[in-house]
Amino acid sequence: MPVLVVYITALLLFIAILPLPPEFYSLLRVIAAGTFAWGAYRNFGRKMVLLPLVYTLFTIVFNPIMEINLAKELWIPIDIAAAAVLLATKNHIAES
Repeated sequence: MPVLVVYITALLLFIAILPLPPEFYSLLRVIAAGTFAWGAYRNFGRKMVLLPLVYTLFTIVFNPIMEINLAKELWIPIDIAAAAVLLATKNHIAES
């Protein structure tokens, strides 16, 4: 996955803090779940243990099929944390 996809996903997660139409959040779930699932896939074969588990947790949280419905006040810190994790670990997801 190109690093640009990670940056775009992080940007969308930061934008999700704003009040937007429900369609945006549905699209965000698909994009974020896909990005985190790819990160988990890329890192499970490596010697790291915690990072693939964090990616898997965010994949479950942003799962577009079995949605977790939380209040907006709870989604804001989750979105910020997810974006921060993506930006901090972008080199572990991006293909070289």
